Amino acid sequence: MNVALVGLGATGKIVAEYLLGKNVLSMVLCRKNSHHADLDLGVVLNRRDTNIFIETCEHLERKLFENKPDVLIDFSSSHFLRENINLLAHYGVNIVTAVTDYEPAEIEKIKQVALQDKIGIIMAPNITHGVNVLMLLTEIATELMKGYDFQVLEEHHHRKKDSPSGTAKKIAAKIENIMINHLDDREVPIHAVRSGGIVGRHKVLICGEYDQLEISHESFSRIAFAEGAYKAANFINGKKGLYGMDNVFDAERIIKKHTVTDDDHHFIAN
Repeated sequence: MNVALVGLGATGKIVAEYLLGKNVLSMVLCRKNSHHADLDLGVVLNRRDTNIFIETCEHLERKLFENKPDVLIDFSSSHFLRENINLLAHYGVNIVTAVTDYEPAEIEKIKQVALQDKIGIIMAPNITHGVNVLMLLTEIATELMKGYDFQVLEEHHHRKKDSPSGTAKKIAAKIENIMINHLDDREVPIHAVRSGGIVGRHKVLICGEYDQLEISHESFSRIAFAEGAYKAANFINGKKGLYGMDNVFDAERIIKKHTVTDDDHHFIAN
């Protein structure tokens, strides 16, 4: 699998380092006029030369033709896919997008490209394993705690542009969808904090008249995002259609379950 990466912010650099360690990174893109342009990736990562030179998104068609990436991981901004998704689809490059500042029309355009089975796309505002477990636990709690008040709290570093986060919006939407089944059409409030160097915290607060439950997740390191991005790229490689990180981790769980079952059978046979 050959992976292209666009976006070398604080998280993008960690993702680049992780992908180098997996020997899958073959192409790194940056915006026009970026001070990273034409540098060896190793210079940006403060390590020895990698022989991967950071290229701008100009003349992208030629660069896709020459490098032939299987999957592109996007940690940049909504501008990149808005301008280039049709070109990526033309060259059969699957996409993992961890960008969270898309407008509704941009989300719809991405979905339509995937649903037309041109390429495979993972939309992943929630790319870490732990956040997906939080969502699952929240869905269970919402089913069981009819009549309780739900609120979502999220905290990120002061450089994060979107507020509230895409993950917080998704958590709230999941709660509201279940509450509607309970004939409860209340909106779930979201409280956002942008401060310091907080990597990422999400909390669901569930309050009743006499008790309270909290479900929370915190990322201590951006490596959690890199692991999620790598798993997503492996999953989407060779597929077509629209997926989320829940599909990635469901597939991983099935594989682990089958592995355990096979090991058990082997143990019994011997």
